[in-house]
Amino acid sequence: MRPFPPNHELADLLLEVSQAEASQDWDLAACLLEEAQILVPDDHHLRIRAANAFWFSDQPHQALRLYQDAALRLYQDAALTAPQQAGPYLGIANALRDLNRFEEADQAFQLCRSLSDSPQAACNHASLLLGLERYDEAYRLAERRFEIAGYAHGRSSSPGLPGRGAALHVWSEQGLGDTLQYLRWLPLLHQRISGSGIRLVLEVEASLVTLVQQAFSGLDPEPEVLPLGESPGPLPQGATGLGLLSLPDRLGGGPHPEGLPEQGSYLRPSAWNQRSAWEGGVRIGITWASGRKGDSAFQWREYHKRSLDRANLDRLTQGLLNLGCSLVLIQQGADREALGPLAARFDDAIDPQGDFAHTAAVIQTTDLILSVDTSVAHLSGALGHPTWVLLPWSADPRWLRGRSDSPWYPSLQLFRQEDPGLWSSVVETVIQAVRQTFALKPTAESGLI
Repeated sequence: MRPFPPNHELADLLLEVSQAEASQDWDLAACLLEEAQILVPDDHHLRIRAANAFWFSDQPHQALRLYQDAALRLYQDAALTAPQQAGPYLGIANALRDLNRFEEADQAFQLCRSLSDSPQAACNHASLLLGLERYDEAYRLAERRFEIAGYAHGRSSSPGLPGRGAALHVWSEQGLGDTLQYLRWLPLLHQRISGSGIRLVLEVEASLVTLVQQAFSGLDPEPEVLPLGESPGPLPQGATGLGLLSLPDRLGGGPHPEGLPEQGSYLRPSAWNQRSAWEGGVRIGITWASGRKGDSAFQWREYHKRSLDRANLDRLTQGLLNLGCSLVLIQQGADREALGPLAARFDDAIDPQGDFAHTAAVIQTTDLILSVDTSVAHLSGALGHPTWVLLPWSADPRWLRGRSDSPWYPSLQLFRQEDPGLWSSVVETVIQAVRQTFALKPTAESGLI
């Protein structure tokens, strides 16, 4: 490999790249890094850095091209200098997954892990296997997340159950959506320990405590539900612990755990009543932005990939208003605060500081929820409520490929981008589907009749 040439142009370019990366401007970083490669075409690490920038900017085609080029060049060098490196193959696998080429991605993950079987690569591979519906294999492999330094604040899932009279602590591990999705295994766990004298203690995010208490109040004995702190410490002396995402590995994987009836909802207490259809017009709840869980490049990527931009939110809300729908704002956080004049289009809203029990109660007053891939989609699905989920072209593997339904939630219907990053056709399809489903006609005020 040639060293960098001593020219100021390259130094200036790399300084701009660092600034772009620091500000999460991955489009700019990718363009600048392509320019830098012209100056140092033999620098393979610079090529991988450019591929990473394209991947973070949700441009998997360009990322794949550069990862493959880097892998080929490093393979050629390996015969003379050093062993093959796993990094490019991890990038290839992730890009292929985003291109919905799951079978090829599986092969790339296997090759990557044959070179360096890191827990990060294993967890990425596990996520892909969910998309291939190889659930048992996926959940077994996902247990390697506990090998990642600092994961779960040092907690780990115990291999067995505690003795009689002892406590079994189950805690949520990742995003709110994951917690809501994997709570379906809690009744099965309760069945397994019933009569053993084991006390079930469930730790979830504070915003979920009341919802979970209400949803599982029918279990006997009821689990103790506690708020999970931002930096939870070790478990109490003598306690046995299980991460919530370990339950499918211990109890059986798949959307419908063996031993539990297939049902449309598993979080709705019997005391909740769904609103009567068509009463007072069609009432539609909208969540347009994914959760902002942190500032990492991956989290930035997922937020921007999954969320509706302002122009398409404008089209969606106006299109539904033209049909005479009543809109309910099901959104919290910075995206709600930045809504501006569009806020006037909503007739009702969840409490901006409300918890998930409050949000669930509001959802039950609607005829339909429209949501991007975020916790509200999981909440509404777990309630068995009619929900349409707007998905990016490279959706999370859990939503599978090419399907408009989800085995995880029977009440969900999926609307997918036809091209990466383009929401306009999804929005138009959703508006027309609302019109047909509810037999609506444009109002006189809309000017469309």
